[in-house]
Amino acid sequence: MKLDQSFLKHKEGQILLLGLMLLGGYFILVLLCAIFYSDYFQELLSITVTNVIFGRMAGLSIGVASQMNTTFLVLFNFFIETIMVLILYPLFVFSWNKLDFLSYPPLSRYLERSKINAHKYEPLIKRYGVIGLILFVLTPFAMTGPVAGSFVGFLIGFRHRVTLTIVLTSTFVAINIWIYLIKNFEEELVAYSDILMIGLFIAVAVLLLWYFVKKNFR
Repeated sequence: MKLDQSFLKHKEGQILLLGLMLLGGYFILVLLCAIFYSDYFQELLSITVTNVIFGRMAGLSIGVASQMNTTFLVLFNFFIETIMVLILYPLFVFSWNKLDFLSYPPLSRYLERSKINAHKYEPLIKRYGVIGLILFVLTPFAMTGPVAGSFVGFLIGFRHRVTLTIVLTSTFVAINIWIYLIKNFEEELVAYSDILMIGLFIAVAVLLLWYFVKKNFR
């Protein structure tokens, strides 16, 4: 992976730098937990991996099942999703503008697929404007959410500040809403928390196996 430092001349580059700084803060937080609060270390990693791979609801379900403090769970998930947006959004803009500041084939393929998916939702969200983007971010499905929402916000012409404000505010609201809804099933989540964790690791293993098989066949 090669990063061209000239990206800092662009507003998108400054957003990316902020995202990378927050990512560094995330690693420090996880490291401190591993040293001083080892009981929470596995939970934080599980929530992170689940959120990134399967989406917001899955990550929040892990946190609720492990009976994590609600305020911390909200802030931690918001922190994770903010990092994803502040890193992937500027990279998407760079890719769209044909500015290759980051050379990494898997990421390039992801951004190309993201362009196609963002175009699918662009007319619908453009029709309803800010409200459409808010609802898009609130939806917890795989091809929606804050990252995809930020891409669509760029495509329909919102300024960076407007896009990020809408996306991150909606994300914070969505996290609180879904924790409230998930907590209605808290007893079931706690009862089946071990099964949920095992299922998570099996799903991750299957995804990794699929990736390597697909890569080798190619």
